[in-house]
This record gives sequence, structure tokens and C-alpha cells, in this order.
Amino acid sequence: MFDEYVPLQSKVGKYLSVAKRKGDEWFVGALTNWDKRTITIDFSFLPAGTYKATVFTDGINADRNATDYRKTEITVTSDMVLKYDMASGGGVAMRIQKL
Repeated sequence: MFDEYVPLQSKVGKYLSVAKRKGDEWFVGALTNWDKRTITIDFSFLPAGTYKATVFTDGINADRNATDYRKTEITVTSDMVLKYDMASGGGVAMRIQKL
């Protein structure tokens, strides 16, 4: 069970992104239908401070191989807005922890 849910972007039948909080950690998930697209994640839902985000994005062959992904770690703050490309049927997942 999560403590808080924040809808980020969505269009019924097309794509969805949401942020969920459990304690001090945030989890962001985004997915798309069979249309590849670029989604924008606005981190303004985060309280002030600096955070480490572990990000899982679609790999270069994700449209043909669902197990192809890329894992990165980045630093984010509440004033950041980032764009992510999602493959056909793909998505983005993040775990965000306060530094």
C-alpha cells in the first residue's frame, strides 16, 4: 500500500504515467500502448531537496525484445523536467530516494 499517488500524464488508451510514495521513497511508472512516444516527467511532485533516481528505460531493441532495457542512476530535484523515449509497448520505471 502506498501513502500517496500523483497522476502525472495520461490519455486513456494511449499512455499513462504516475508517481507513488511509500514513506520517503517515490516510485514513478510510465507506459505506452503500441505507439512509441516521448513522455515528459515533471518532478515537481517531489518535496524540496536532492534525490537519487534509479531509472529503467527501454533499450535500443525494446520494440523487438521486451527484455532489452537500460538502467541508469541520476540526481533529480523538484524543479527538473526530463523527457524519455518509450518503445512500442514500452515504458519507464524509477525508484527515487532522498540524498
